[in-house]
Amino acid sequence: MSIPKAELREEVIVALNTRFPALRKLYGIKKIGIFGSFARGDEHQASDVDIQVEFEQGSETYRNYIGLALYLEELLGHRVDLVTTRVLEGYLHADVDADHAERNRDRVYITRMLDECVFLLQRKRDSAFREFSRDELLKRAAIRSLEIIGDGAARTSDRTKASYPGIPWKELAGMKDRLAGMYFSPDWVLVWDILQNEIPVLEPRLRSLAGSL
Repeated sequence: MSIPKAELREEVIVALNTRFPALRKLYGIKKIGIFGSFARGDEHQASDVDIQVEFEQGSETYRNYIGLALYLEELLGHRVDLVTTRVLEGYLHADVDADHAERNRDRVYITRMLDECVFLLQRKRDSAFREFSRDELLKRAAIRSLEIIGDGAARTSDRTKASYPGIPWKELAGMKDRLAGMYFSPDWVLVWDILQNEIPVLEPRLRSLAGSL
């Protein structure tokens, strides 16, 4: 039997408030709270819990961050998206309602995708495949950028996707996993083809979409 939304949200808030002294002592947090669907009250049983955290000066370490995230997931019994205040500020606008929140999230995803396209175009510039294939840093950066682009495409709402059919959402989603599996190195010829022929077409389309959100 699922827990009613109001009770689920209340459980999360009570748990955070009750455990705050322990969290401060264990992980050096200064502030902690919820945002996203739980803050708006439109979460459901399978929702990730979006939690915003600010650490005390000197406690901003990855060990504290990942330790807190794992602790909260065990405490709450839900997957936790833990975001620091420093990252969150200036990224998401105030969520008035679910539609506005969806639009805000899409704006973040599209902006990230666009940023990665611009990065790839700037780094590649006039280089040829020969230079690219020998540049280990650029190759690793390219795979990471394509991963971010694919993840952004997968997370963008169906409404936005339907409004912009000129962007190959399905093909972009999961792109990194198709290009580089766990057991094989990437096919750099295919990666180069994406940089050479797909990204230059995708970038202006994403720029146009970002400007309309």
